[in-house]
Amino acid sequence: MNIKNFVTAIILIMFFALPAMADVVWPALYVARGMLSIKVIILGLIIELFFVKYFTKVDWKQAAKVTILMNLITTIIGIIFIPISGLAAELVFDFAFHAYDKFGIGTFHWSHWLTTYFLVVIINTIIEGLFIKLILKIKFTKTLWWLLTANALSVFVCFLFYVVNL
Repeated sequence: MNIKNFVTAIILIMFFALPAMADVVWPALYVARGMLSIKVIILGLIIELFFVKYFTKVDWKQAAKVTILMNLITTIIGIIFIPISGLAAELVFDFAFHAYDKFGIGTFHWSHWLTTYFLVVIINTIIEGLFIKLILKIKFTKTLWWLLTANALSVFVCFLFYVVNL
């Protein structure tokens, strides 16, 4: 696949994801949209840049390249996987546990927001860990904990700015 076809495919995927947000709403859709906010992106990049620089021991220029590229990939893949993971969580809560019927826990209960937070952190960590493994040849087990921490902070920023509306 050449670069032109790849970019075209990515653009089409992004446009397919937008209508999916039109009629059905669950916490992961709010988070997915928030992760595309400029202030969330900038703060997330800054947070992750320092983690990449410190833990990979590369120079600032290489750390910036890795941070930007891994977040670009995470954004592209996350457009699909974050809403899907949120929908899966809703299905587990509502169908498997009958959460609403038994406990009155609906879609926007705090437990659903917390689950969404952890799912986004885990998805981002896995994608970015695999990217670093591919690009910098660092084992995923060596990046797991610091990437998990960096993503926990980055996604927390998203929750603060976009979900809590600070």
